[in-house]
Amino acid sequence: MSTTRIHDEAPEGAFFHGHAEPRQGGVRIVGAKGGKGGGSARQPVESPDSLHSTAYAKVLDLVSEGPIVGPVHGLTGLLRDIYLEGTPIQNADGSLNFQGVQADFRAGTQEQDYIPGFPSAESTAAVGVELRASQPWVRLISNTDLSAVRLTLEVRGLRQQSTSIGDVSGYRVDYVIELQTDGGAWANVLTGAFDGKTTSVYARSHRIDLPPAASGWNVRVRRTTPNSDSSTIVDATFVQSITEIIDAKLRYPMSSLVGLQVDAAQFQSVPARGFHFRGRILSVPSNYEPESRSYSGAWDGIFKQAYTNNPAWVFYDMAASDRYGVRQRIGAARLSMLKWALYSIAQYCDEGVPDGFGGQEPRFTCNAYLQQEGDAYRVMSDLASVFRGMAYESSGSVMAAADMPGDPTYTYSSANVIDGRFSYTGSALRTRYTVAQVSWNDLSDQGRAKVEVVEDREAQARYGLRIVQVSAFGCTSRGQAVRAAKWRLLTSQVETQGVGFRVGLDQALVMPGKVIRVVDPHRAGRRIGGRIRTASTTVIEVDAEVGVRPGDRLVVNLPSGISESREISSAVGEFIHVDQTVWTVDSTEITADMVGLPGATLTITVTRPFSELPEPEAVWTVESEALSSQLYRVMSVSRQDAMTAQISAVQHEPGKFTSVDYGTKLDPVPITVVPPGVQPPPRDIVLSSYSVVDQGIARHVAQIRWAPPESQAISYQVQWRRDRSDWIEAGRTGSSSMELQDIRAGAYVVRVRAMNAMGVPSIWAYSAETQLQGDLAPPLALAHLNPTSLVFGVRLDWGFPAGPSIVERTELWYGQVNDLQQAIKLGDFAYPQATHTLMGLAAGAQLFFWGRLVDKNGEIGPWYPVSGGGVMGQASSDAGEILEYLQGQITETQLAQALIEKIDSGGESAVVVEQLVSQLAAMYAIKTQITDGGRTYLAGIGVGVENNEGIIESQVLVAADRFAVIHPNGTTTTSPFVIQGGQAFMNQAFIADGTITNAKIGQVIQSNNYIAGQQGWRIDKAGGFELNGSVSGQGRTHITNQGVRVYDANGFEVIRLGIW
Repeated sequence: MSTTRIHDEAPEGAFFHGHAEPRQGGVRIVGAKGGKGGGSARQPVESPDSLHSTAYAKVLDLVSEGPIVGPVHGLTGLLRDIYLEGTPIQNADGSLNFQGVQADFRAGTQEQDYIPGFPSAESTAAVGVELRASQPWVRLISNTDLSAVRLTLEVRGLRQQSTSIGDVSGYRVDYVIELQTDGGAWANVLTGAFDGKTTSVYARSHRIDLPPAASGWNVRVRRTTPNSDSSTIVDATFVQSITEIIDAKLRYPMSSLVGLQVDAAQFQSVPARGFHFRGRILSVPSNYEPESRSYSGAWDGIFKQAYTNNPAWVFYDMAASDRYGVRQRIGAARLSMLKWALYSIAQYCDEGVPDGFGGQEPRFTCNAYLQQEGDAYRVMSDLASVFRGMAYESSGSVMAAADMPGDPTYTYSSANVIDGRFSYTGSALRTRYTVAQVSWNDLSDQGRAKVEVVEDREAQARYGLRIVQVSAFGCTSRGQAVRAAKWRLLTSQVETQGVGFRVGLDQALVMPGKVIRVVDPHRAGRRIGGRIRTASTTVIEVDAEVGVRPGDRLVVNLPSGISESREISSAVGEFIHVDQTVWTVDSTEITADMVGLPGATLTITVTRPFSELPEPEAVWTVESEALSSQLYRVMSVSRQDAMTAQISAVQHEPGKFTSVDYGTKLDPVPITVVPPGVQPPPRDIVLSSYSVVDQGIARHVAQIRWAPPESQAISYQVQWRRDRSDWIEAGRTGSSSMELQDIRAGAYVVRVRAMNAMGVPSIWAYSAETQLQGDLAPPLALAHLNPTSLVFGVRLDWGFPAGPSIVERTELWYGQVNDLQQAIKLGDFAYPQATHTLMGLAAGAQLFFWGRLVDKNGEIGPWYPVSGGGVMGQASSDAGEILEYLQGQITETQLAQALIEKIDSGGESAVVVEQLVSQLAAMYAIKTQITDGGRTYLAGIGVGVENNEGIIESQVLVAADRFAVIHPNGTTTTSPFVIQGGQAFMNQAFIADGTITNAKIGQVIQSNNYIAGQQGWRIDKAGGFELNGSVSGQGRTHITNQGVRVYDANGFEVIRLGIW
């Protein structure tokens, strides 16, 4: 029997070390030799492990700036609220998930004690590098405030096996730790060895004290035992971790701490820690109870210290702290203003709203963990975003405002805005979001980030899929995350407009975040505001008469810079004086609502006094159920120059808050009486039919119904078609239904569009195709179509077939030739019209006419005449009628009357010449006159253009006993054309087309190609008629009062009739 002693001593200064089980005289390894002779083979012997380590990790965590409340379950439940690698140390039933853990907590007060067992400030970093003889491990240490470092080395098994007999025993690995200061020479500070046997991890630590240094140190660990390549030796050595140490009994005042000691055997490295703690104790109003989130009485402005996660008081803490906040940027006066602004925001945050799971929760809470330094404005803006607010800079300090319900604080109208101009902007369609993906932190899952998706299906139908990413800062409630998403979607959809305007400095009284009224008469469609002339607290005289009724509200800007509204009890305008010599007035029948009379005034009495006496020239406006002011939330007020400021604001929709919190329907108030430029179409068009019996005849009726659009429409245009034919106009109606009488059977489709007061139509809305029962026969042909000749025109008269009729109109067509294919449409004539006059034709002009009937179903009947050519109509060619007509037309004109009117000479002179120029009728006349023996003789020429009952006509008139055209040819003077005594005389005339009622021939009439006995024709007044061919040699005929002779082409007489 043999014994082996293995020593395992902890090096000096070790933080934690491994140890073997103590045994007097060391560790005994007992074995036996194999016997001589023919016994069995020797069995290998393995020595028991001699190296056992129990390592402890000590960690000191700085949790937060103090003071804080600390563990959610209190100090007795501290281990329940500490998580190692995501697992709580202690369960709710008291059982432990980790053994041997010790924890201590400090809340972060100014007077707190240090944590026993933590004499130094330590920071541990995992290394996990294998230590090889050929490659030392080196680490640079640059923090010159350190007192020491602790190196933890480990082996993951240490043993060797005999190659001859197979016994397993211990092994030895030597190492050296060296230190270099400020880049100097390496100094050996420790020589050690792992000597023994272990089949598991064995670790030991060495504390290395650091001498003073200017720039830092390098620490080096070298393995002096070569690494074995034999498979029978296990000797891998590792540098497990390095810990930086600052020796001191530190209290860390105003810093919340947690000290932990854990068994290293349970973790591969220093475990990740998590804490479920309540955060900082803040300054809250003295009348506020954070647990119940209630406020008692009025606040005196004094704070007390308490824990709260109300985001308004978190914001104030960050603003008021001079340790980590922006207190140095805010004066005492501004800080006082900030706390009062946050007081109302805090109350809004604490209101209970549905959490989405059947319960209630505060509207906003802030559970944020700020771990990094950040830009002050960015951090304050993130905190303000929790309560849907904004942080802004004012006079060098930080202020806050929230998007929350609030009364308008001031009114701006064209009366107090420079140039009365409001500039409007609108958001882009791509920013009308319909899906929000909001990220938040789930405390039930250790604060891990989650994404909640909220959709607005109705908005998707209108705008399509438009996604927005939302980061809910400090949000640990799923219900709050959903409300943040709804608010983001609804804001983008309903608050789409911005406004900007310039004011004088006396009107720049609002701050960002405040709600204002904007009274723009151009957008409102009428005047509803102005300036006050005189006022008491109950009676206001304003500078314009507007439509005011009892029950409306009068809004006035008061001297303190706020707006107040009061209900109107009565309004009296100026008297209207009527000239009764011109107008007859019945006072019992006159009702007048005079709006906007120039220079008029209106005296308004309110039901209760204003809190201040309104000043003259202050701005006022009137609101009613029919028309209200626009509401905007101020975003910025910027100084433009020494006298003006620019105000920018965004649309404010008060109804969105209850819609977000409670899901109520949004009902916008009317801000204009001007009809919209875009009219929505009607909805849900339904088409049906029924039949009635009228005098024994079945008549079919189509009934059309639809739902009115959301915005007001004053009328609807209806069209229909059957069996995919052309659309037929059914007319306009102010109701939401219409009937079509006497329909024919077929597949019907109806389309309807809405019209607003501005005449703006909507797009067409269509019905589904519907099969309806109805009549089957088309209309019959016209009974007759009769033309009558008129001077320069034709009158058409037609008749309808007998029997029941659903005729809608008559179609008339005409052409210059008797061919229907070349005819053009004269017009459609609504039933029962049966006559039409076609004027403006030339005398004797001929036209051909056709007609047919079209019924109310769009069915077309046969043509009349049914067969053959059209009906011929001809304008009158009677010269007497034409001259009589022209005579009446000419003498009725102003030019003719001016021409034949006698000249007033003003005396007895015998000859007077007068020139007339009239601008009214665009005419010019010159005439001469002589009076002899009491008789006046007149001659004149008139040129004019006149509008006679809508017909513009130009004419040249001559007044004279004789009118002649004289042609001087150099030697003699001829008159080729003379009118004398009402008769016209012409020497020669060429007429292309002439119509003569009665012709008197003085000598002969002949064709222009006449050659006696050869070609052409000739009639003389002696009664002779010679008729030849078109060319010579075609034969001829002679007619006289005695007989008829016919000659052939050779000149031989072949026929002779008469007396001879």
